[in-house]
Amino acid sequence: MTTTSCPECGGELHYEPDTKKFACKKCGLYVTREQIDDIKDKLRPQKKKSREDEYLEWWQSSKKSPQKA
Repeated sequence: MTTTSCPECGGELHYEPDTKKFACKKCGLYVTREQIDDIKDKLRPQKKKSREDEYLEWWQSSKKSPQKA
């Protein structure tokens, strides 16, 4: 059974049911499903804050009641 492409090299990953791991035929990566997800998360660029998120933070901070002296 073939699944998604290898996160390291882009080659095909083949599932080995005996070991419950995926093996890349191109680079030799041998990992579990969870390890594939971890690698993909590390390679994914960090999302910048959207303008809506920044506005929401500003709006919420401006609505805090001022401390009485």
